[in-house]
Amino acid sequence: MKRLTGTLGGLFHSFGSLILYWGVLLTFGLKPAIVATLLFIVAEVIWRMATHRPFPALWWFSNIMALVFGAVDLYADTPFMMRYEATVSNLITAAFFAAGALGEEPLVLRLAMSSKNGHTIPKDRPEIIQFFRAFTLLWAAYFVARAGVFLWIMTAFPLTKALMLRTVISWASLGVMMLISINGRRVLMLCRHFGWFTAPATPARLTPSA
Repeated sequence: MKRLTGTLGGLFHSFGSLILYWGVLLTFGLKPAIVATLLFIVAEVIWRMATHRPFPALWWFSNIMALVFGAVDLYADTPFMMRYEATVSNLITAAFFAAGALGEEPLVLRLAMSSKNGHTIPKDRPEIIQFFRAFTLLWAAYFVARAGVFLWIMTAFPLTKALMLRTVISWASLGVMMLISINGRRVLMLCRHFGWFTAPATPARLTPSA
């Protein structure tokens, strides 16, 4: 439970503005969503500065995304982006994760390292880097799939029903991905059962003959 709470807390501090924007938008409307998002960002900045916490790239990404979509909806004659903002934001998030898989430390590994037990991850082992790179790409594929599903839903159903379906699918699918991520150690063991991400064999030491 502590690991789950810590992981959810870390995600909220990274994606809180986007989560808050969509939640308030669907419940109270556009302008309250923008106000709530701005207040959250200000509070988050104050909290990070007071606790001497860094401003990671993922934090900047999610806050900029929330502000951009809020500004577009605010100045549009009609909130046309409401139908397509989830698709666009998921595609951009997928690109962000895909790019994050290319670094020396994949994005999911950096997120895991920032958690409470992140210091126990042996990030100097190549098979661990490969595992987290694949995990980062899995998240990228997830966001691409979500974007496709949301595009279909928002064009196939009336707006009210589409928003309801999008919300249910969004949280349910995210919950599944979070459950998989929280059990990353078990996922790694399962992968190794199939021969993936195994440690390279250590060469046998030759002993001199008598």
